[in-house]
Amino acid sequence: MLTTPVWLSLGFPLPVAIASNQMNGAAWTLIAARNYLRGKTLDWTLIRFMIGFGLAGAYAGTLLVRGVDEQILKRVVGLVIISLVAAVGFSPSLGRGESEPRLSRRVTGMLAFPLGAYESFFGSGNGLFTSFLLSKTRGFPLLTALGYYYVVAFTWNCFAVVIFISAGFADARLMIPSTAGAVLGAYCGSRLGRSKGYGFVRVLFLTVGGILGVKLALGW
Repeated sequence: MLTTPVWLSLGFPLPVAIASNQMNGAAWTLIAARNYLRGKTLDWTLIRFMIGFGLAGAYAGTLLVRGVDEQILKRVVGLVIISLVAAVGFSPSLGRGESEPRLSRRVTGMLAFPLGAYESFFGSGNGLFTSFLLSKTRGFPLLTALGYYYVVAFTWNCFAVVIFISAGFADARLMIPSTAGAVLGAYCGSRLGRSKGYGFVRVLFLTVGGILGVKLALGW
């Protein structure tokens, strides 16, 4: 969730930073998904709905980012992330275990449209948003929700990469080393998260999300 702001702080233009972040995501998300979902039976109907509606959103997002004011976007996203972190913080049982679904697969899939749009033009913190959505609507435990996010985000990232590269926003100086680092980090991080369990991931979720939200809201 921190990579796009970091690339921006290093002086890369927003479209280039996002293109590199999408390439990173396309490379590491399936690795993380495998570690979080190993041994679980996947709901492929839900995944197909989320991929389909999310891809439509991703296309809309790639169009939006070319004309958006970067500073306004950062502040708005920061405030949204802070609100989400607060909601999770005040709901200690959310994602601790499996619960009954509240919304259908189709409706949950439709809610992936804005998530796909956000993934394609910024992406930072989208694991927070998607995990929260799946825990609330489908009753998934937090670690399972993260795994599902990584599965669908892989397709959203691949789609966005094609769009951004075709528009000339690829920069190998950033894309190649950052992707290599992302793959290594995803493998180690997802194995650590699975072994440590819900409590560890929740604390990390709140801590990193809170820091990121404040940073973006203040325009840093």
